[in-house]
Amino acid sequence: MTGDKDSHGLAAGADRAAQPAENAHPRLRTRPLQWLLFNSASVAASVSLTWLAPVIPLPGLLRGMAFPASALLIPLALVLVPALLLRRIPHKKPPRLAIVALAVALVAAVVLAVITRQAGNERALQERGRWAEAVVIDVENRKTDKCTLRTRDGRKISPQLSEGDGCEADWVEPGDKLRVLYDPKGAAGPLEEADAELEPDSYRMAIGCLAALIIAAGTWGCTRLNRREIE
Repeated sequence: MTGDKDSHGLAAGADRAAQPAENAHPRLRTRPLQWLLFNSASVAASVSLTWLAPVIPLPGLLRGMAFPASALLIPLALVLVPALLLRRIPHKKPPRLAIVALAVALVAAVVLAVITRQAGNERALQERGRWAEAVVIDVENRKTDKCTLRTRDGRKISPQLSEGDGCEADWVEPGDKLRVLYDPKGAAGPLEEADAELEPDSYRMAIGCLAALIIAAGTWGCTRLNRREIE
């Protein structure tokens, strides 16, 4: 009798071990959905911050934090959050494909922040931009050139004119006059007349594709890391 009970117990244990891994624990069944929501929320936060900062615009302090958060903190979170939460999961081999997927999501998130900020700046200038004859007060010849501008009536134009928008230290010097499109609220960067081609809607495809790539790569990478837990 004892032998029969032992044999039945072993058989039951074998049956439980043979069950599909996805039925082993409710927490593991919901994990892919959780990672999908995490990556989707991260993308939504990044796009919202970088777009709304110049378009609304957000208050000064929040506006100043919006781009660093979207281009640095959120991309890092896409990698560090799963790395920390799943660090104790044993792996027979380094999960290289998962690591590559998360790296792709990180890089795409940085690019997304840059493109969305540009689209937001152009939308802000399109909606409330003003043309002005500006005088160059100072030129910062650094890694990225910056020009300080003032209007003819003495009002300082903020933020500074950047190198890619018409400030070239080799061609511009204090005292020069530039016709610029600027944001009277100081949220969007000014554009020199030759560079003032505003097409914010042209970024939609790039933003949509990058958002989809981040969500897909991030979710797949996190799910694959977690899958090792039940193998």
